[in-house]
Amino acid sequence: MAEDRDTTSSLDNAAQTASSMQSAYAVLSAAKTGTAVAGSAAGAAVGGPLGAAIGAIVTNKTIIKIIAALFAVMFLWMFIIVNIIGIIFSYLGFTSADDFANDAQQTRLSMVKIRIEEVLKEGNRQEELLKLFRKERKEKRKEIKADKAENYPEHDLVIIDEYKTKLKVNLSYYLSLLLTNVWDQSTLSSFLGHSMLYGDMSTTLTSPYDAYFNEAARTYNVPAALLLAMGMVESGYNPNAVSPAGAMGVMQLMPATAAYLGVSDAFNPQQNIMGGARYISENLAMFKNYPNAVELAVAAYNAGPNAVVNSGYQVPHNGETEYYVQKVMGYLQAGGGVAGNSNSAGGETEDAYRLLRDAVSGNMDSVFAWTVSDERESSGFETKYFFHSESGTTEIEKSTYESLKAQGSNVSEEKIEAVRKKVEYTLFLAINTDVQGSAKGYSYKYVTTPGIFQTVIKALQFLKDGIASVKDFLINSWTDFITGGSEGDSYYGDIDATGDVIMYDTVSRCVRRVTYFNQNEEPWASMPYGPNTISLAGCGPTSLAIVISTLTGQNVNPQMTSSYAISNGEYVYGVGTSHSFPTNAAYHWGLTCERVGKDMRYIMKALKSGKMVVEICEAYTITSSGSGHFIVLTGVTGDGYITIADCASRDRTAKIYSPDTIRSYGRDLAEGCFWVIGRK
Repeated sequence: MAEDRDTTSSLDNAAQTASSMQSAYAVLSAAKTGTAVAGSAAGAAVGGPLGAAIGAIVTNKTIIKIIAALFAVMFLWMFIIVNIIGIIFSYLGFTSADDFANDAQQTRLSMVKIRIEEVLKEGNRQEELLKLFRKERKEKRKEIKADKAENYPEHDLVIIDEYKTKLKVNLSYYLSLLLTNVWDQSTLSSFLGHSMLYGDMSTTLTSPYDAYFNEAARTYNVPAALLLAMGMVESGYNPNAVSPAGAMGVMQLMPATAAYLGVSDAFNPQQNIMGGARYISENLAMFKNYPNAVELAVAAYNAGPNAVVNSGYQVPHNGETEYYVQKVMGYLQAGGGVAGNSNSAGGETEDAYRLLRDAVSGNMDSVFAWTVSDERESSGFETKYFFHSESGTTEIEKSTYESLKAQGSNVSEEKIEAVRKKVEYTLFLAINTDVQGSAKGYSYKYVTTPGIFQTVIKALQFLKDGIASVKDFLINSWTDFITGGSEGDSYYGDIDATGDVIMYDTVSRCVRRVTYFNQNEEPWASMPYGPNTISLAGCGPTSLAIVISTLTGQNVNPQMTSSYAISNGEYVYGVGTSHSFPTNAAYHWGLTCERVGKDMRYIMKALKSGKMVVEICEAYTITSSGSGHFIVLTGVTGDGYITIADCASRDRTAKIYSPDTIRSYGRDLAEGCFWVIGRK
């Protein structure tokens, strides 16, 4: 049955924390001066797998310089990530979290680019994709010519075409940008071939819930056969099963584990199977570098990841877990290599090309856009050509002039002063290029999660293997390690109900410390909002919770702002949050609010004065959704970019945006799409 994930509580009071911090830094100072610290003492001081890891590391004299960093862990829980990450960054040669995040983003982008080039080598795949782009480009050029005919009929047309200058000459790069913008991590993993890590599994098992098993397999990128085998062993596919220990449903989830996984009804077979799939996918990711990855992941599902780590990354010899793993694996037939021991992204590329082609065709309407980039007049001289006859003088073309002149006809040429009008259009790539090198303002979580704690333990284990091993591991899980969790992860039971604190690197008078809530994370995600949930429709209330909590210092969470919207008629059934809501909610919590249009100079000035701005974005702009989306503008960077808090995406929150991009996202509304909110 799935492990009940309990987390250690943080230190009881600030005095203990301060004392521990002083002790930790004293040890750090001793290490810097060359003072030896006994590894056995450090290992004895810290219990559990973390203690074993530290004990093994500090007895290795080749890495004595980081003894203090590891020893500090025994004093800290609440601040473990803050200290360990910073020290590990320094050890790895990174100057900051931003530096590391940028490097990790570039590495991920490079992996996708290389995979694209590999996929497009076969057959005429590249030409097929270019045909799709050319078709869309042709439509955009028609739009340009129609606009020119209507608005600039007397102008000469000039088109700057980025299909030719950028996309065609660097196709794999722009495709990699497109994919990393539109795909979630599961789809990216499938494209990169990571699903091949577990071998070509099959099983003869069937269940009444095969559709749910297949859905869960696609969602979390795990073999459906493995889920079927586990469901059979756990409960015989009985959705009402309850174990003596309290595990529930098809996949036998313990209550705390179900809550952690976002399962609100453990006896609902679809929810239960999805939760079990997510749990086993986390275990597979944790043990993917081991030849027996599947067996270890299955063992961790039964006994917990710590038990597998404490057993030296082997199936625990406790009788029950060994029997459980044997039963699960007995239902599986693996082909195509040893499960969990694939070299990299290899394998057949047909499925990868299908994913790539579908992504291109499905997002083609967001690849190209056009704008009038220049309109000018120029004076000069132009040559005109004439034919003279008894009936008069006629203007002719240059080619006719040259032909008649060669025949000895009466022709002439004349230079005439003229004014020429030109209008320049740019057909540009609308693909977001902010993915690479755009990480700004990352901060560490002060309240960690079981998954992140396991990441730290794993990183400490890898320190014994050298710097390259640590870098590879962290870059594969960089978003979890820096931000405390991937987009969409939930921390039910562990999340601080006052919100996360995000620090932004913005100019002096901007709001820098922002209280952040994510509508897709528990406990908010499943809370009701009208006929929907906050996850599905609560971007407006969640955005206002961010602004109100930040500017007032009060604990105003998404549940409170959603309740206010419903009770005051600010939710329009069938439409969503009313556009009057930001103003009324701001006034209700004692703030000022001004609704304005797309004057970005005014918006930038407001942000630089310490105000925050809520924006309603048009459909298919910042998100791929067909409905609008509220975001919060938090400040301005030193080089003139805008920082945001997007309540639906930690990934987008980490990026910076140009004023023109933010302006282009805004919905065209008569009363304006920006609400400037400040303190009284």
